[in-house]
Amino acid sequence: MTALSHGELMDVFIGLRAQIERILASRVGCPQTAADLAQDMYFRVQRVAAELPNEEEARRYLLRMATNAATDHFRVEGRRAEILSGLALLFEGVESDPAQSVINGDQMRVIESALTELPPKCREVLFLSRVEGMTHAEIATKLGVSVSLVEKYMVRALLHCRTRLLQQTN
Repeated sequence: MTALSHGELMDVFIGLRAQIERILASRVGCPQTAADLAQDMYFRVQRVAAELPNEEEARRYLLRMATNAATDHFRVEGRRAEILSGLALLFEGVESDPAQSVINGDQMRVIESALTELPPKCREVLFLSRVEGMTHAEIATKLGVSVSLVEKYMVRALLHCRTRLLQQTN
């Protein structure tokens, strides 16, 4: 038995995309996040065509991949929230000046809010780089994207956070 071709796997994915997005949306509770996760799946699924023997196996694999993507999303978001709360603790008591403490707290809330506004890939790249200490090349390998795309995500995330902080001060 021969494996599915790349084109056949993409046809299966496209045929299931609406169902995949519904599954993801029901699990993550946000249609936009579900669409982003489905798009991420599209790029990852291109690497597995040679491993799937037929369309039925491909369907099962893609639906399982969707549930795993939702689980991974919650794991990453939970870890991010944990880290952000830890960062907030780092700022507590740093300044003895009450006014500076208020400003620091406000800035942390602005950054936390700005991070939630970013697409999941941008947040993940920023997290992997700044928190996990991964290089752009390591992140690109982990996410299955180019180093150039990792750099673009990083710039987008940093500029977005900077813009939000500047908007707060004006």
